[in-house]
Amino acid sequence: MIAEILLVLAGHASSLFPNDHTVHFAFASVLHPGEQQCLESLGRIAFRYRKIKETSSKLSRSPSRYICALCATLNQILKDEYENLVVDTEARVLKRDPNLVASGSFVPLSSILATFAEWDAPLAALTCLVEELEQKKHWQPGPLIDMLLTRSRTGVYRIADIISRLSVAVQRVWRTQLTALLVHGSLPSVDPLASEDFTLLEGSMPSCVSSQTRDSIAYIGRAIGTVKAARWQKQLPRSLASEHTSILGDVLPEDQHNFDRVVAQIRTNVSEWLWLNVLTQRDVEEAVDSL
Repeated sequence: MIAEILLVLAGHASSLFPNDHTVHFAFASVLHPGEQQCLESLGRIAFRYRKIKETSSKLSRSPSRYICALCATLNQILKDEYENLVVDTEARVLKRDPNLVASGSFVPLSSILATFAEWDAPLAALTCLVEELEQKKHWQPGPLIDMLLTRSRTGVYRIADIISRLSVAVQRVWRTQLTALLVHGSLPSVDPLASEDFTLLEGSMPSCVSSQTRDSIAYIGRAIGTVKAARWQKQLPRSLASEHTSILGDVLPEDQHNFDRVVAQIRTNVSEWLWLNVLTQRDVEEAVDSL
C-alpha cells in the first residue's frame, strides 16, 4: 500500500481514491478509523497537487507572458520541493530509514502523513490561487501583481515564501516590458504597457507604483519613443541606455521606495539629455515663457 500511496502523492490515479480524496468504500471497511483518516489526509494533499498541476497546465497555454511565467515558476517550485520530497521519501522507505520504517519492516501511515503535512496548507493556498487565476480570461499585470502581493501577506511562512516567488516572477516579466518602454521607447505587440501614443493602459501598473512614478514612466516612454521615431541624428547615448537598463534590473515595483527613486533618476537623466541635445533655443524660450 505504501508504494500505491507514494504514486498517488506523485500525481497518479489510484483505485484507493476513485473520485477526490475519499477512500474507496471497499478499502474503508477494512481500515482502522485512524488509518482511514491518515489515508484521506494524504489523499487530500495528492488531490490538491493534481488539481494545481492540471490547472497550471491549462493556464500555461495562455497568450499572457505573465501567466506563463507564473505557471513556469509554480511548476519549478513543485518539482524542486514537493516532487523531490516524494522521491526522497520513497528512497528512505527502500533504504529502511529507521526514522520512517518502524522495526525496519513496517511503515506507519502516520509517518508518511507527518512527512507531507508541511504541504497541506501551501497546496490549499495554491489551489485557491489557480482557481482564481482560472476565473478570469485575461489578467492585466497590475491586478495580477496586486493579487499575488496581497496573497503573500500571510502569517504562514511557507505560503508567503512560495507566493512571493510567484509574484517576483511576474514582476520580472513586467520589468522587462517596462525596460523596453523606458530605455528603447518600444511597445511590444503582446502585453504592452502603453498605447501607441504612450498613454499607460488601464491595469498596466500595479498599485504599489505611485501616481508620480506613473507620470514619469509615461513621460520617459513618450520622450524616448518620439526621439526614436523621428530618427534624429542625436539619439540617447548607448552608455546612458545601458545605465538605465542596469539600475532598472536591480529593483522591483514591490520595493516602492527604491523603484520610485530609480524611475525618478531615469527621468532626470532623460530630461537633461533632451535639454542639451534635442530642444532648440526656441523650444527653451517657449518653455520658459509658459512658466
